[in-house]
Amino acid sequence: MANILPTIITHPLRNKVCIFPTEDGCNISSSEINSIIRRNQYSFHNILYKPYIKRLSGIKKYNAIRRQYLKFKRNNIIRVDENPSYYIYNIIDNEKNEFVGIVGKIPHSDFLTERVVKVEKFDYERVEENYQLIKETGFIAKPITVVHESIDAIDEIIAKYKSKIPLYEFTRNNGFIHEVWQVLDPDDLEVIENAYREAKRFYIIDDNDTFDALHKIYLEKTDLLHQTHTGLEAYNFFPAFLISRNQVKIHEYKKGIPPEYPKEIEEVVKHLKKDFHLDEISGYETPEKGEILLYSLRGKYKLTPKAHIDASLPDTVLFEQYILPAISLDSKMLETNSLKYCSGNRSAKCVENQLNKGNCKFGFIIKPLNFENIDKAVHDRVKIPYKSMYIEPRILNGLFIYEI
Repeated sequence: MANILPTIITHPLRNKVCIFPTEDGCNISSSEINSIIRRNQYSFHNILYKPYIKRLSGIKKYNAIRRQYLKFKRNNIIRVDENPSYYIYNIIDNEKNEFVGIVGKIPHSDFLTERVVKVEKFDYERVEENYQLIKETGFIAKPITVVHESIDAIDEIIAKYKSKIPLYEFTRNNGFIHEVWQVLDPDDLEVIENAYREAKRFYIIDDNDTFDALHKIYLEKTDLLHQTHTGLEAYNFFPAFLISRNQVKIHEYKKGIPPEYPKEIEEVVKHLKKDFHLDEISGYETPEKGEILLYSLRGKYKLTPKAHIDASLPDTVLFEQYILPAISLDSKMLETNSLKYCSGNRSAKCVENQLNKGNCKFGFIIKPLNFENIDKAVHDRVKIPYKSMYIEPRILNGLFIYEI
């Protein structure tokens, strides 16, 4: 039983909602961000990425971001809600797929008691970077994606509000439609809160680094302020976008070995034959469970684990436990955070392009995890490697800002 509560959110005014939120910065190049900043003075990118801000570092950078954020509030581009509420958020992609969930907040204590659990490992450097950013600026740009089993009462509330005129309805340049309804009715607030209490499992499935940074702040503040701590302060909670697992897409795991890696494909294949059967393939395929595809410009292979390996483990765990150690002489060279990534929603052609451009020496593609794999991993207390999943939907930055 988890406590999912209504929350105070900072969000753009209606006349700025089309132009303020932004897509994930990790999916946009620096030149694209600079172009957006030049064209759009109201973009959220102006808070984080203005040229003079990017030239700063440390506390000076965080203070500059904080000043920009407060300037946007003074200029009535964004405003803070007066009352706690839930938000129903629907994203419609270009293929008319709908991803709809509810924005609320969850107490960190529910994570400590394992009512809410994490699925992936974290990257220490990214957590520290996010920790400093959030601690000094006092806000995070979007809620953490949390997945749950289907809940009939939640589906009914969502259907009820989708029949109404939304608070926001706008289309982005990529053609995606975004719709938002605010839930303020006391009866509906109670229905949502009670419905979530009946759910068995809540998984943090994206934005793990941001969550860990928020959790670190929570632990520090509760320890430092224990005499005046009430449990109601904003830092006691983290914002969550709660979405049913049948609404979520998990895409392929695509990783590239850095180009400076010294070994050639023949030597890599030789090392991998200890734990895997290798079959040479002619083109780019879609892997099945228990298959890991290895691509290079000099050969492509399908890897399947030999009998001594527990094939019930998630394929991404096999990659981390058996493949990386087998092909690496220097453990630090192939740490997870040094690997190259292709966005999960891109095809295998992305790996081929990265190889051709010399951005990586080898590429690996693994079948997407499903919730059966995830359930088993959580049950067995197996943490899935960092960045094992590329999740859709992708939430806009700046549409639901949470201040701590």
